[in-house]
Amino acid sequence: MNMSLLIFNGSPRGEKSNSDIIISWFVEGFETPSTMYLKKVKQHESFIEKARSFDQLLFVFPLYVDGMPAQVKVFFEKMGENKEIFKDKKVSFIIHSGFSEAIHSKNLEKYLMRFVEIMEMKNYGVFIIPGSEGFRIMPPRMTAKKARKVANIGRLYQMDKPFHKEDQAALEGPLVQNKTKVAWFKVMKKLGLTNFYWNQQLKKNNAFEKRFDAPYR
Repeated sequence: MNMSLLIFNGSPRGEKSNSDIIISWFVEGFETPSTMYLKKVKQHESFIEKARSFDQLLFVFPLYVDGMPAQVKVFFEKMGENKEIFKDKKVSFIIHSGFSEAIHSKNLEKYLMRFVEIMEMKNYGVFIIPGSEGFRIMPPRMTAKKARKVANIGRLYQMDKPFHKEDQAALEGPLVQNKTKVAWFKVMKKLGLTNFYWNQQLKKNNAFEKRFDAPYR
């Protein structure tokens, strides 16, 4: 049974986001997926109206300070004002972050589950993907395992079948890292490898030499 899917990308980066990469994995096999970018706040009203004609909704967004990006919260509030449109629709959420542990996303997971109850929607699942920062620049072989898990969930979502719990668990990983991985991270940090992406951005913007400046101290 194929059902129509409307996707909401909640990343401030929009079309150039890690969220868009994750969405591309999820929609493998979907015939006509439609993606709305919530950073286009002035179009939220039209997004609400568009949702009327879809059976399934998917929200994908990064974790921002243990919560959601502002434009996602604004859209949720707009949804609350139009509850009749969303009642009984099936919804799923993917939260991703640069953190290596799932624990950072757990409070938001609880919020989303409660939000679905209030909206009287059908909760297909909340999926947490840590370690997502860099998906945009990683070669496909480095993200292949995660891509397969997300694609599996998307395929079952399309067919209106329950997702495999092992896929959800594999994406989420450990709640917190074990001592061995913490020790390994400390070694990586000393080697400067943990700051590779940020140093790259600093150099790109001619700010690398100023990275330790404290003008307001």
